[in-house]
Amino acid sequence: MKYQIIIYLLLLLSIKGLYAQTKSEPFEGVPGWLETQEKRLAWFQDARFGVFIHWGLYSAAGGVFKGETYPQHYAEWIQTWGKIPSKQYTEHLKPKFTLGEFDPKEWAQLVKKSGAKYMILTSRHHEGFSLFNSNQPFALHNDVTGTANLSPAGRDLYREIMDAFQQEGLKTGAYYSLLDWQHPDSYEAFQLNPNSTDHVPDHERYKDYMYGQIKELANNYGQLDVLWADFSNKEHEGESWGTKRILTDLIKWQPNILINNRFWNGLENKNGDIGTPEKYVPPTGISGTNWEVNYTMNESYGYSTHDQNWKSFPQIMRLLVETVSKGGNFLLNVGPDGNGKIPEQAVEILERVGKWMSVNGESIYGTQASPFRKLDWGYCTIKGDKLYLHVFDVPRGGVINVPLKNTVKTLYEMGSEDSLIEAVSQEMGTGISIPSFSLEDGPKVLVMEVEGALELEENVAQALSDGRIVLSADNADIHTTHGMKISGARHDFKRPNALAGWIHTDDKVSWKVKVQRPGQYDVLIQYLPLSTVGGTVVFHTAGSKVTYSFEPKEGRSFEEAKMGTIEIPQKAIGEPFVPFVLEAAIIDGNGLPEISSVSLVPKEN
Repeated sequence: MKYQIIIYLLLLLSIKGLYAQTKSEPFEGVPGWLETQEKRLAWFQDARFGVFIHWGLYSAAGGVFKGETYPQHYAEWIQTWGKIPSKQYTEHLKPKFTLGEFDPKEWAQLVKKSGAKYMILTSRHHEGFSLFNSNQPFALHNDVTGTANLSPAGRDLYREIMDAFQQEGLKTGAYYSLLDWQHPDSYEAFQLNPNSTDHVPDHERYKDYMYGQIKELANNYGQLDVLWADFSNKEHEGESWGTKRILTDLIKWQPNILINNRFWNGLENKNGDIGTPEKYVPPTGISGTNWEVNYTMNESYGYSTHDQNWKSFPQIMRLLVETVSKGGNFLLNVGPDGNGKIPEQAVEILERVGKWMSVNGESIYGTQASPFRKLDWGYCTIKGDKLYLHVFDVPRGGVINVPLKNTVKTLYEMGSEDSLIEAVSQEMGTGISIPSFSLEDGPKVLVMEVEGALELEENVAQALSDGRIVLSADNADIHTTHGMKISGARHDFKRPNALAGWIHTDDKVSWKVKVQRPGQYDVLIQYLPLSTVGGTVVFHTAGSKVTYSFEPKEGRSFEEAKMGTIEIPQKAIGEPFVPFVLEAAIIDGNGLPEISSVSLVPKEN
């Protein structure tokens, strides 16, 4: 028995040692990265706004291959959507990659005009073709597609683009795919291509290939400000890509370079320099690291002929400002077509963003996250002793409330420094009258300076212009000891943030509301139905309450249901705020469904 215990302990130690060898650590423990991180990040923290460019052979397909349309959102993935062998894919699309309207100087001038401070270009995407001229043997000649270099003879498309952007004074970075659908030694080898010779993939050879290409990007094209790797999973991350060798040399080749976190698994992992949430803004930002949201103007990153679901300019501006107000950078994607033309819709959006930034850029560049958790009317950024108030939604009465106790020193609209605006002290915070304006021109920005260090008031909800009071997950006070939290809207910017992980009746949420109109209100609850969740909730304030029972059912989108009607008495008008509480009476299955908001809608008298 004694010997069995010893053997068991040795086994545990060996397993622990194996895990320690394979577990990824920040920068894989390679010296030089953490020591220089603050200095290397300085420009990134000031920039706040960049442009992503997805351009490759997939751009010539535009989401259509040999007459068949692939409706999936990511057109750059068309080869795998259609399970198309690389040889067939190449022979059909290369003649369509004409470059007939390709003008990298026009691209660079447009991005500069948009107010962006940096650009990330897809040097190589998952299909395995590189825009840069690689001298790696497989890139120069192979039996799969002939060559993995995409540039026409005598040209280097990557160099042409990088030179144009650098001449405009913009920082430049290279997106580089860790996946490769054509290389016979990649982890994805033969998922799309036939293996007629029974080749056994040699992943070490593939790691050498990646190392060689990253070396070329870092040494052959001048300053490289960002290496934007993509992507890892639980099976392949960190040293699976040969990161120790790459990172040891990369910091020597480009001492000022930044790397994102996608050599490792998880969009919000804190390895590397930059977290990379994709198509969602983290509800409360990402603490303890720098991060950047990458977002598309429609749904796809690569050019798509059929994806016409373009976001409006006000929607783009809301995503940009929300991201910066939570301490992140905003990387907005552009997908030129196979001729090199940027779609007109994208040009228009970038030009309109640029027009707004030309007046209001001070409220974006170099700013820090908002000191406020949630503002009903918009967002706030801060720089030095200035607060920048970005107004999107004017509340009922045309007055926004800034939840500060401080005395206002100066207040003016961005671009009109000589025309001071009067601020009015309210029971809680400061009131500012907002004249009507159109969001088609972008959010209105006010600049506020106050006396002394910031002193925050209570977070109080107000009625909107139509009288509704929306109590969202974002501005809820969460009382939990069991892990309830706010869940973000991933890959669907219209999906609201929601209360998630509500698994115990001891937990509850509450809101403070400034009541401006007494009387009866219909109570509506917005939630995401699922077959595995259910229960009963109680919503109440002093002397009035309603209940609602969720029926377990499968749903794909949030639904709104009427809980009942409550009465808010006249005396509430004189109170600084009225507390409202949502509690769980019964929880079924895996917990309550995700709840995005409770709305109070005034009933007509």
